[in-house]
Amino acid sequence: MSAASAIIQKTPIFGKMFKVDTKNGLEAINAWPALIVMTSFVWLGIAALLGLLMPVIQYYELNTNLFYTSLTLHGAAMAFPFAFQLMVGVSLHRAGGCQGKKANGPLVVLFYIFMNIGALLLTLAVLGGFKVTYTVMFPLPVVGVQTGQWSMEMLILGFSGIALVLISMIFLYPIQVLRMLFFSEKHENLVLSPRTLRDPGMLGMLIAVLILLITGLPLMSVATPILLALYGILPMSMVTWAVEPVVFQFVFYIFAHNLMEAMAIMIVSAVYGTLPLYLADGTRKLYSDKLANAALWILLVTSLTSFFHHFYTMFPALPSTFSYHGNIMSWGTGLGGAFTIFTILATIWKHGIRPEPGMIMILAGFVIYVLDGVTAMVVANVALSFHLHGTMWTGGHAMTVLLAMSLMWMGVLYHHYPVITGRSLDDDRGKSSTKYYFFGGVGLMYAFMAGGASGMPRRIANWSEGGYMFIGILILIFGIMLFYGIILFLTNLSKSRELATE
Repeated sequence: MSAASAIIQKTPIFGKMFKVDTKNGLEAINAWPALIVMTSFVWLGIAALLGLLMPVIQYYELNTNLFYTSLTLHGAAMAFPFAFQLMVGVSLHRAGGCQGKKANGPLVVLFYIFMNIGALLLTLAVLGGFKVTYTVMFPLPVVGVQTGQWSMEMLILGFSGIALVLISMIFLYPIQVLRMLFFSEKHENLVLSPRTLRDPGMLGMLIAVLILLITGLPLMSVATPILLALYGILPMSMVTWAVEPVVFQFVFYIFAHNLMEAMAIMIVSAVYGTLPLYLADGTRKLYSDKLANAALWILLVTSLTSFFHHFYTMFPALPSTFSYHGNIMSWGTGLGGAFTIFTILATIWKHGIRPEPGMIMILAGFVIYVLDGVTAMVVANVALSFHLHGTMWTGGHAMTVLLAMSLMWMGVLYHHYPVITGRSLDDDRGKSSTKYYFFGGVGLMYAFMAGGASGMPRRIANWSEGGYMFIGILILIFGIMLFYGIILFLTNLSKSRELATE
C-alpha cells in the first residue's frame, strides 16, 4: 500500500469517501490523485462555511475584522487549495490512464506538500491579521504594515505561504505533467483509455501546463528577490526594481489572468476527453477533432494578452491601445468559446448522449461557464471597467468561473471514481446534487452581478449602511442552495457501494 493510500485510510470522514482500490493494479495512477482530490474537498468545506459566514456577519453586524478574515480566507481557499488542487488530482489521473504513466513520484509529493503547507501558512497569516485579496495589489501589503493593520511577521508568513503555492502551480505540477506526457516510462497495464497528443483531450492539457509554466516565470523572477529581501537575505536596495508597482502588477496579471485561462483550457480538454465516452451510439468520437483543437488554439492565442484589460486605470503609464487590445482579445476568447459550444452541441446532436450524472455535471458546469463568460466579456470592456472592475461584478465573475470549472471537474471525477475506489455512486443523489449546485451557482452569479451593477464595492465592510443588505440576503439564500448541493455530492461519495456487490 502506498503512503497516499495509507493517509487516505487514516483520514476521518473524507477518508471513507476516497479510499483507494488497492486490488485492481492501478494504485500507481489512483493513490496520489485520490489524496490530492480528497484534500481539495477538505479545503472546499472550509471555503464553503466561510462563504456562508460572510452574509451572516453582515446581517447581524458582527465584527468587521471577522468579515475581512472570512472574506480573505474564503477567496484563497476556494481558488487554490480547492479548485486548482481538484484540477490537479483529476487531471493527473486522466494523464496516467490515457498515457499509461504513473501519477506519483517526487514532483507529485512535493506538489501536495507545497500546496497545502503554503495554504496553511497563508491561513495562519490571515488569522494573525494579514487581510488582502488574492489579487495582491503591491505595495498594499507593505502599506498595511506601515499603517499598523498587520505586522511584518504576518506579511512574511503570508508571502511565504503564497510562494509555496506559486511554486506548486508554476513549476511542480506543469513539470510533472510534461514528464508524464513525454518522458516517463509507459506501463501497458495502466492504460485505461489510450490517447495521443493529437487528441483534443491531451492537447488542451499540454497547452494549459505550458501556459502556467511560461506565464509564471516572470512573476517568480520578481517575487523571489522580494521574498529574499523580506527574509533579510538580500538588501532592500537590490530589489527596488522589483517593488515598483507597475513592474509587479504587470508580472502579476500576466500570470493571474492566464492562470484562469489555463484552468479553463484544461477543463475544456477534459470535457473533450470525457464527452465521447457517453455518446448514445457508442462512436466515442467528437463531431470534429480539428474544430475542437482549433478552439483550444484560439483560446490560447486570445487569452495570452487579454490580461491588459485589467490596466484600464493606468493611463498614461500604459498606452491606451494596450487596454483596448486586452478588450479585443477578451472578446476573441468568445470565438474559442463559440467553437467549443458548437463542437459539444454538434457531437450530442449527431450521436446522442446518455444522460448519466457525471456527464450532466459536466454539461451543467459548462453552462455556468458560458453564462459567466458573458459577464467577463462585459467587464473586459474598457469603458465599463471604470464602473464595474472594483465592484461585486468582478468578484462574482472570479467566483463563478471557479464554481463552473469545479462542477465540471466534479463531473469528470464522477466518471473516474469507480476506477479509483472500486465503488459506484448513487445516480439519483448525483443528479440532485447537480441540480442544487447549478441553481445555487447561477443564482449567486446574478446576485453578484446585480450588486456590481448597483455599485456595490467588492470588499465592502458594511452592507447595511451601503444599502446592499438585500443583495447580501440573496447571496446567503443561493449560497445555502449551493452548499446543499456540495453536501449531497459528498454524501454520495460517503455512501458509495462496492462494485463487486452489485
